[in-house]
Amino acid sequence: MVTYSERRGSDHAADALDSAGFARHDGSTPRVRRSREELRELVLAAGTELLMGEGLGTGVEHLSFKRVFAHMADTQGIRVTNASVIGRIWQNQEEFQADVVRSVVDAQGDAEVDESGAALDEAIGRIDLSTVEMRRASLAELIRVTCAQFLVSSSTSAGAIQTALVAYVTVAHRMGTDNRVMAAYEATDERLTLRYRGLYEAALDVVGFRIRPGRTMDDALAILTSMAEGFVLRRLADAEQLAPILLVRALDGEEVPWSHLAIGMNAVADYFVEPDPEWQA
Repeated sequence: MVTYSERRGSDHAADALDSAGFARHDGSTPRVRRSREELRELVLAAGTELLMGEGLGTGVEHLSFKRVFAHMADTQGIRVTNASVIGRIWQNQEEFQADVVRSVVDAQGDAEVDESGAALDEAIGRIDLSTVEMRRASLAELIRVTCAQFLVSSSTSAGAIQTALVAYVTVAHRMGTDNRVMAAYEATDERLTLRYRGLYEAALDVVGFRIRPGRTMDDALAILTSMAEGFVLRRLADAEQLAPILLVRALDGEEVPWSHLAIGMNAVADYFVEPDPEWQA
């Protein structure tokens, strides 16, 4: 027979946790109950904060539930148990780690596209569509401005994580590794590539250029993406060597700064695009 004291002891143990798996600081004072989604967002945010603070290193192995829960307890006074998340929110730790990676890359990637797009829109107000030559000069200016903004947008702590992930995924591919972290990164990369495709197509449409017959936007995207990722990685090793170069802008004859990335992308444009004979301003 279970005694009253034993039952009360069991009840106290149960009462020490609320329905979301949060351990109470005071066993007699109910904690605020959070939904599964609220708990997910709290733990995910803590994992993201830890990753941003410590970096990627050689992977995400350091991003364990134990360390994330300890971080939440230390910084927010919130104690979370394994039972509250495993099987309820994430099936295992690897799935959680992939979710954190996806969260960081999604936010950083979308910010880069949005800010580059805003720079493109602003630059469109300064272009000259009067002749084919000026339209090509205008395309060069759009490339210069959007590349400059991309490099600014990627120079954040989240951008550093994203850059490290590029290196991690590259090495993992060479080693034949296949895991959820890689899958999460690649899914986001594919989505962001489609967004950049829309940006490039919009720029071409504005200035009346098109992809040359026999060449494809997919091939252009592959080259441009590789160049951008490679440039960002190289910048970490030798930022001084990759400082912008002053070149004369064909639109108005002024000297303006060009990044090495923009110079390369402008050369790629020469190979892939041509004036659209059916374009009308």
